[in-house]
Amino acid sequence: MEVFEPINVSDFGNSSPAKHDGNTTTLCTWYLPPFEWLKLVTLFAGVAGNGLTVVAIATDRKLHTKTYATIAAIAMADFVYCTMAVLWSTLLFAYLDYSNYRQYRKCINDFLFLLMNTVVGVLFSASYIASSLSVSLLSIVRFVILSLPLKANTILRRSSLVFIIILIWFLSITLAVCKNIPLQSISRKNINLVDVFFTFIVPLLTIIIFHGMKIFTLKQSEYRKTEVKKMERLVVAIILLFFVCNLPWQVLRLLAQYKVFVPGYLLQTTMGYLLQFNNCVNPVFYAFLSPRIRHSICILFCRFRANQ
Repeated sequence: MEVFEPINVSDFGNSSPAKHDGNTTTLCTWYLPPFEWLKLVTLFAGVAGNGLTVVAIATDRKLHTKTYATIAAIAMADFVYCTMAVLWSTLLFAYLDYSNYRQYRKCINDFLFLLMNTVVGVLFSASYIASSLSVSLLSIVRFVILSLPLKANTILRRSSLVFIIILIWFLSITLAVCKNIPLQSISRKNINLVDVFFTFIVPLLTIIIFHGMKIFTLKQSEYRKTEVKKMERLVVAIILLFFVCNLPWQVLRLLAQYKVFVPGYLLQTTMGYLLQFNNCVNPVFYAFLSPRIRHSICILFCRFRANQ
């Protein structure tokens, strides 16, 4: 595996193999600074919110539609991502030497350390990529359904949607393997550029273009103006959130990659927190604002209380 670089220490969307300092016994005290606790709490909220979204959609037959299936795909990717991030924080970050944050102390057994650097690392990166591409897919699905209602069933067949979601995960895992497992024929700089393209540029352009065309089409139709204005505000909020949370990290990573600027721990971890925050709050924008999903969640809690 590639030597662990400082820019990758808190890269919550683009995990990198952990390099340790060879010390397996001394200074192995489990400790997280206050900011890392904030990250961990946010991640647990992300696990809960995304997990609840997946369960709500899966258990309610009325939500078994193309739109909600795509929302479930986003939530599933974010659920895996947040879960892997929790493991990374508690098993590796908790033993980080913050005076020399470029290296981890190896304070877990060899098998677990290997697992973190292979399976967890790949799932970490793959789920982040899959989430970004699924957000792009949702923008396209919503545009087709709202703007082309008569052709939607022809263009968006269930089998086609399932195939696209599987293809997204295949592409995401392939890219994640290339990032986390050393391949002499592939430059890491090239892989990172491809990663920026799929996790930032493609989703951002897709959201802007397809949501913009959807709003334009609705304005030209007889759709209620108040509803269109609500959609406009939501679209602007989604675009701003994605842009603000992702751009700083992508810029920082590229600057460090080309050795233009190497950030300190505080700046790096702040940008990393913004990156992970986006995935943790995705359920709010894509799921919890939907009355149908909220109703399904209420039914889940009612069933749980009845069983108790």
